[in-house]
Amino acid sequence: MNELKCYLKKIHNQLEAGFNKVYKKYGLTSTQLDILMYLSQERDRESTLTDIAAHFNVRHTSVIHVLKLLEKKGFICKNAVQGTRAKPILLTDSGRLLISEVKKKSPLLDEIMFAGLSESDKQFLEKMLRQIYKNLESDAFKNL
Repeated sequence: MNELKCYLKKIHNQLEAGFNKVYKKYGLTSTQLDILMYLSQERDRESTLTDIAAHFNVRHTSVIHVLKLLEKKGFICKNAVQGTRAKPILLTDSGRLLISEVKKKSPLLDEIMFAGLSESDKQFLEKMLRQIYKNLESDAFKNL
């Protein structure tokens, strides 16, 4: 069982290092890109800091710093809506352009990462990973 945990950690590290290397030319880390991709996928609705933190299952404080950097780089802006404390976070034109450029590489990444796996293998892997995630969100794990 320890070997499975080790492989999950190694996969995470490989992905993180690879993404950071590829996206360095844009001045982005993989975490920053993850948030931009999330905003791109949620473009039909306005996302807030709370939405982003909930989606990635992290604390607000972890997201605040990343959002400040993305805003400074011109990839996002906060839409000041009067009367609300939660400000919707929107992609700017340069943020949308960057995401469209990045998405062109996505099929290549999938091709490399999932080489040798059939469609049913990938579906089964997704099912197993969802179950592992669900188990880790349980009270049993949280109360260890």
